[in-house]
Amino acid sequence: MNYKSTHITRRTVLGGLGASIALPWLEIMSGKTLAATQGQRDPGRLACFYIPGCINHYNWFPEDTGFDYTISPSHQPLAHHRQRFSVLSSLSHIEGRISGHPHPYNFLTGHNINITPGVMTNTVSMDQVAAQYIGPTYLPSLALSWTSGVGAATLSRNALGVDIPATSDYRSVFENLFPPADSSHLKQAQARIALNRSILDTAVSDVNDLKRRLGHTDQQRMEQYLSSIREVEKRLDDRDAILKKGRPQFDEASVRIEPKSKTSMREHIDLMMDLIALSFQTDMTRVVTQTLGGEAGPTYDEYKDWSKATGAPTRGVHDYHHKGSGNRGVDNPDTKLIGLRDRMYCECLSRLMDKLAAIEASDGTLLDHTVLLLGGSQISSHSGGSFPLLLAGGNKLGFRHGQHLKWKGNERSASDLYLTILQQLRCPVKSFKESKGPLSELLV
Repeated sequence: MNYKSTHITRRTVLGGLGASIALPWLEIMSGKTLAATQGQRDPGRLACFYIPGCINHYNWFPEDTGFDYTISPSHQPLAHHRQRFSVLSSLSHIEGRISGHPHPYNFLTGHNINITPGVMTNTVSMDQVAAQYIGPTYLPSLALSWTSGVGAATLSRNALGVDIPATSDYRSVFENLFPPADSSHLKQAQARIALNRSILDTAVSDVNDLKRRLGHTDQQRMEQYLSSIREVEKRLDDRDAILKKGRPQFDEASVRIEPKSKTSMREHIDLMMDLIALSFQTDMTRVVTQTLGGEAGPTYDEYKDWSKATGAPTRGVHDYHHKGSGNRGVDNPDTKLIGLRDRMYCECLSRLMDKLAAIEASDGTLLDHTVLLLGGSQISSHSGGSFPLLLAGGNKLGFRHGQHLKWKGNERSASDLYLTILQQLRCPVKSFKESKGPLSELLV
């Protein structure tokens, strides 16, 4: 294709679509991706996911180490991504170690939040250091959670150690990522939502006209992009559509309806991860954190199913973290329940990796340029001596995966891992909190 004769600028495309969405960079815009036009590789992305409370350590930690290790039961959903993730054992915060359930506060900071008696202090989180250097993007970073707010709901702390509020509102996240251009477009978007139509449906003719002018590679990339947006929008509107179309007759005034209820843990995590994939694909943000639940709740629907499957008594989440942790035996019902939850987290991560691996980048796939950290601060309740950690993605950023790495207790800290991630994301930092240096075992 002669790109000079059919040159399309980003402004042209946005104008044709009514400026209601932001498009990915297409080869036809300049003959290359945005990164290529700047003589750079695709920018790095970072997503950190926090596991609350304890884990089933019998099923989490592999029995052997090295590249030939046997994948543990919890990680089986990730088996087809074996060369794209690594299991890290015995890393923890050392000087910044705390006990109890405030671990989300310092998971990404490594700071001893109780260093001053009676006063909670904190420092900048690793994700915010990354956000400082791997932009600029429309949203510098995105904090997601099981509930909206600060404290244990968020993993992100700014340069002053102040909590960056997290959100659990899917629609709010989507609209923040794709804001209308002006007030008139805002009204149009609101009208489309009220009529339960896809935002993209109003631009079908523009999209089809544009696609006819694209090369084969750009057509595929555009279709990937449009499919991602349609999938996210459909999932966001499904609940309202079902209620409006199929609900039985009842006295509405006597019932309080929560259309954005999050009673399903799996659905909540999948929805948020869909938004993460979309935000990374469109390059609207490159840094995301998400807490996957609360240290003491909520008790999602899945816990009831897991209770029936394992024979564990019905408890609150906090009690499961206590009763299912420690050396209670691999056959302990509460421990088995926690193991089912751990496996579900890995299923969700695997699904996200599948989506990122299917998106083409200038060199490899989006997963190759995205660092994913899944982990928590506790093996058993209140015990922060060895963090359960999985590091995935970033193969084009210099990470060497497919291994189980285990260090001696207190030999290396989680801050060393964070420093390694920041440096591979090309952040000009030489240290992070209590780091001694990067973990060379993780690098090519």
